Amino acid sequence: MLNLDKAEDPNSKSFNSSDKVLNKVKKSSTGSTSSTDKAFSDNKAALKQHQNSIMPNINSDSLVIVVKTPNGERESLLIESKAALIVKDSLNGFLAHDIKSQTWYRFVGSHWEPLESPQHADGLLIYLLYKGTGKLGFKPAYKNGIKLFVTEGNMLPLPQSDKEKLPFRNGLLNLKTKKLEFITPGNAQTWCLTYEYMAGADCPNIKAWLMQAVDGDIATVNFLRAWMAAVLHGLNDLQKYLHLKGSGGTGKGAFIRLLTALIGEINTANTSLDQLEQNRFETAALYNKRLAVISDSDKYGGSINNLKAITGQDHIRLERKHQQQAGSFIFQGLVVMASNESLQVTDHTSGLDRRRITVIFNRRASNQEKEAWQERGGEEAVLHSELPGLVNWLLELSLEKISQIIRNPPERIRDADRDAMTATNPIADWLLECIEPDINAWTQIGDKREIREPGYETAYENSDSWLYANFLQWCLRSNKTPLSARRFKDLLIQTCETLGISAHESRRGSGRGISGIRIKS
Repeated sequence: MLNLDKAEDPNSKSFNSSDKVLNKVKKSSTGSTSSTDKAFSDNKAALKQHQNSIMPNINSDSLVIVVKTPNGERESLLIESKAALIVKDSLNGFLAHDIKSQTWYRFVGSHWEPLESPQHADGLLIYLLYKGTGKLGFKPAYKNGIKLFVTEGNMLPLPQSDKEKLPFRNGLLNLKTKKLEFITPGNAQTWCLTYEYMAGADCPNIKAWLMQAVDGDIATVNFLRAWMAAVLHGLNDLQKYLHLKGSGGTGKGAFIRLLTALIGEINTANTSLDQLEQNRFETAALYNKRLAVISDSDKYGGSINNLKAITGQDHIRLERKHQQQAGSFIFQGLVVMASNESLQVTDHTSGLDRRRITVIFNRRASNQEKEAWQERGGEEAVLHSELPGLVNWLLELSLEKISQIIRNPPERIRDADRDAMTATNPIADWLLECIEPDINAWTQIGDKREIREPGYETAYENSDSWLYANFLQWCLRSNKTPLSARRFKDLLIQTCETLGISAHESRRGSGRGISGIRIKS
């Protein structure tokens, strides 16, 4: 533990703790520049400039001033507001601070990487202050004051992210010109793909495997291609999530592993619905990630508020264990989940149904196919080796085309979505079975009026003419849990909208009803 109440020499034992922090960051930074050196044969000057900047430096006694007093001159520390400007210049290009999430970042050659703990930034600041204050030393309040000016004054902001450029290990790819640009602290993003860009590379094995995995349905292959492209570009404004459904051994896991390899494990958060919804610290794992993979989703049966938040571009808490809450953030990635069965959740609102896209994987590979696959080296050798080619294939799709394909899925996916909706939403199930659209119809909502007779099934008055009574009768016969009348009315309008049925509530002499639908005769 550093004793900051007394000035200490940078060579003393107590100073070694901050020096170790610096060395740890230095090793990480230098290790990340090797790939850029391969891509640019003439970038030695720029690379040398970066290597010189990974060690923050400050002039000795630069935070010390000479003050004239009645008793003569004496040395004093520079006031915190001005010292912060000098410290800022020393840390510029090495550390950055995001004021919204209250998170420190370090430049590691290929991108800006979030620090696991703010104490790492404190260690580097202490290192600079020991040198800058010289023999005068400093107290914790001096360090904290400088840090406050740097952070609250937004003196070390992250560079603006340029969505027209895609970060690879060997440079930033300009998506318009398809030219690589050298990565600097001024243009680096907060993430990076884990492999190099290779112009002209192709992915024939990936294309063939996708076609086989979805029973040769080219429309579904094109959709999965568009989804992977959306993950690559970070199109979270689509407000959709992908649900892969099917029994074990049908390719769900292989697709998720391919998607993870595409965007990079370091850029992926793996979680479960139970953890995401019940663990208040779990949402912090999504910070600065481009993909969230949710497993064991069919084993969860509770609320899905956090799932709706991360897929709806809502602010979520950035709260880490044993650390002070650091504000909130919007998840910048997309979500994919896998399950053997449909989700069983307590939320029946349209938010889940509107955002879900269901793709069925039901083709199980034969033993001969599995053996042939292993002889070729398995997933990594056959599929993951083609990642540069996969990127090129995905980049052939424009952002407009990606959005068009995802917002207008093929019939196979629409059918799977409808099945998934009826499995989780009793109103949707009832609508499709007992109700039909009719633009000229108006049907009263009604209320609950039970008819109980010994030896007979409970019946409901006007179940052939009132929507709510008909729903209650259906729930009784289908062994479904009924909803209250108010809840039924609100969800009915939402569900009709999700199913593409034009319906709205209105009042007539006999009561409130819904225009646009009627009970099947």
